[in-house]
Amino acid sequence: MKLRGPELVWVEVQDEVVILDTRSSQYLSLNESAAKLWTALSAGASVGDMEQLLQERYGIDAETATNDVASFVGSLRERDMLDEQG
Repeated sequence: MKLRGPELVWVEVQDEVVILDTRSSQYLSLNESAAKLWTALSAGASVGDMEQLLQERYGIDAETATNDVASFVGSLRERDMLDEQG
């Protein structure tokens, strides 16, 4: 799983990430924890890597991290921002 492609333009602004989907002309603003996940995913992180990142960064348990990452990935999936073939 990776981000969809060059039509997703994003920038880090302080602790957040702002994304513009040039294909649909919609934008999305991510809070600090989602921004960390986005950045990790853009660098090639797996679901497991993202779960571990949340556990280490925020001191949460494995179940909470799994649920948070699943929610994040689900949200990206709903917005068609993922390339799940790659």
